[in-house]
Amino acid sequence: MSEEWIERKVVQEIFSLTTKQFGRVMRNIKRRHEHDYYSWIKKDKDKKTKIYVNQECVDWLKEVYFNKEDHYLTSEIRFYKKKIFDLENELAIDHKRNKYESFSLRFLPYLFGKSVNAIHVALHRMKKVFPYPITFEDDGVICVKEEGIRWLYENYFKRDYLKELEEYKWELEIRKNNMKFKTH
Repeated sequence: MSEEWIERKVVQEIFSLTTKQFGRVMRNIKRRHEHDYYSWIKKDKDKKTKIYVNQECVDWLKEVYFNKEDHYLTSEIRFYKKKIFDLENELAIDHKRNKYESFSLRFLPYLFGKSVNAIHVALHRMKKVFPYPITFEDDGVICVKEEGIRWLYENYFKRDYLKELEEYKWELEIRKNNMKFKTH
C-alpha cells in the first residue's frame, strides 16, 4: 500500500469521528467533489472490506472541512491554490495567472453570469474595500479597472472562481497521470 492511502479507521481516530459521522463526511465530500477520488475499497484475503482514504482528503479535512476559523469557500480556494501550485511544480509548468482586463459596467452581468442588481451590489461592496476609485470613464462609458475585476472574481463571486480552480486542478491531475503511463 502506498503512503498516499490511509486506512479509514486511522482517519476516524485522527478526527475523533464515529463511523456514522465519518460516513456523513464522506458523502458530503463525494457530493461536493465529484472529480476527486478520495476513497478506495479493497477486499482482504478474509473477504473483509477495507476502506482507504487518500492523503489529500485527510489534508482537505484538516484545512477546509474542520477549519472553523475561516469561511469555507476561502479555505477551499486556498487549499486548491496550494494543490495547483504543487502540481504545476511537479509537472514543471509555468504557474497559471489569470489575465484580467478592464470591462464596461454594462458587460459585467454577461461576464459573471449574474443579474444587473447583483453586479451593482458587488460593485458597492468592492468600492468599500478599495481606498481609491476602482471605476473610470472611457468615451462616456463607465468601466471597472483590472484589479476590480480580479477582486470581484476572486473575492465576491467565489463559487465561480472555485469551480475554475477545481477544473484546472483536475486538468493538471490528468496530465500527471498521463505522464505516469508514458514513463512505464
